[in-house]
Amino acid sequence: MRLFQRPSTALRLIVLTLFAVNGVAPAATSSANRPMLNATTQTYYTLERYLLRTGTIGELAIDRWNPTAGAGSGFKATYTVAADGSGNFTTVQAAIDAASGSARVYIAVKPGTYRATVCVPANKPPITLYGTDSDAGRSVIVFNNAGPKPKPSGTPANACNPNLDATTYGTSGSTTFTVAANDFHAKNLTFSNDYVEETYSGSGQQAVALKTTGDRLIFDNVRVLGHQDSLYLSTREAATVARAYFKNSQIQGDVDFIFGRGTAVFDGCTITYLTGRKGNGGNHIAPSTAAGNPFGFLFVNSRFTHDGASTDSVSIGRSWDEGVAAGTYRAGVSPNGQALIRETTMDGHIKLQAPWGTSTSGRVYSPSGNRFREYQNTGAGS
Repeated sequence: MRLFQRPSTALRLIVLTLFAVNGVAPAATSSANRPMLNATTQTYYTLERYLLRTGTIGELAIDRWNPTAGAGSGFKATYTVAADGSGNFTTVQAAIDAASGSARVYIAVKPGTYRATVCVPANKPPITLYGTDSDAGRSVIVFNNAGPKPKPSGTPANACNPNLDATTYGTSGSTTFTVAANDFHAKNLTFSNDYVEETYSGSGQQAVALKTTGDRLIFDNVRVLGHQDSLYLSTREAATVARAYFKNSQIQGDVDFIFGRGTAVFDGCTITYLTGRKGNGGNHIAPSTAAGNPFGFLFVNSRFTHDGASTDSVSIGRSWDEGVAAGTYRAGVSPNGQALIRETTMDGHIKLQAPWGTSTSGRVYSPSGNRFREYQNTGAGS
């Protein structure tokens, strides 16, 4: 793929003014700092290909998983959760604990705020957890643990990540809602971590709202709310592929707020950068895709937006070189984040000239050393 010199910011602003129609800018050309797929190479990086295979890297099997219909509708509830006592249970965890057998279990969640951490263990049957109101903001699962928050030694961080010896919650231990099971579906719900950043001092302010390690997961019309590390997409083992599909959903945060080694597709989603703590200069994504996995994060027909950031001030993302110390990265062996943003609206807060940041181990971005690409995006930040 031939690389072209990217126009200056001033020239691009002129082009955007002349050619934007109804606020939509023309798709950008490729450059060394912002590489684009072309009409031929983009055919390998489609939604279908991201979700095509399952298993262990090097021995993947094709199952052609197709979740594009979403989580479905018209459910008949197996159990109902209601904070006011009008259902089978008053907590989401109690309903999940009750789920058994091999058939799909449907758990209805009535409107309310459910303040607790929740774990869907790996041994659970397929579960559909859904808010009974189509407004995802009416059924909210929320807690406020955070990486630097003190935790008494010998007590669990949460049921999916006991972390007994640690004296702080850590990243995984901070999670409000964890999905370790396969074939979990969620609809019409909010997963939130409302930790107030800087409450506790520490090297990071990680506060995860939703973490996944299971495969074939669907999140349909959900909101994932937090600041740093809001959505953690992981796998059970480093060499395992675990896939998640987000449809018509909202994810928000300020630093690395969509991150991890999982494979995930965001279809028709809104990705919102928050300025409250960082102001300008944060980033949206930090994939840690295994070197042998060609598919990390795909954003398609979505929008990258913000709540008041300055123009040309925020990175799209960077690679999380998971477990790699500065200066010890091994090409082709160490995790190498993969992401494609295609046919998506990029608002003006995105850095035009150099939208991809230095990795967490200190590797400066380069097209040959990082697997970040775009295709036919529009908007002032494209």
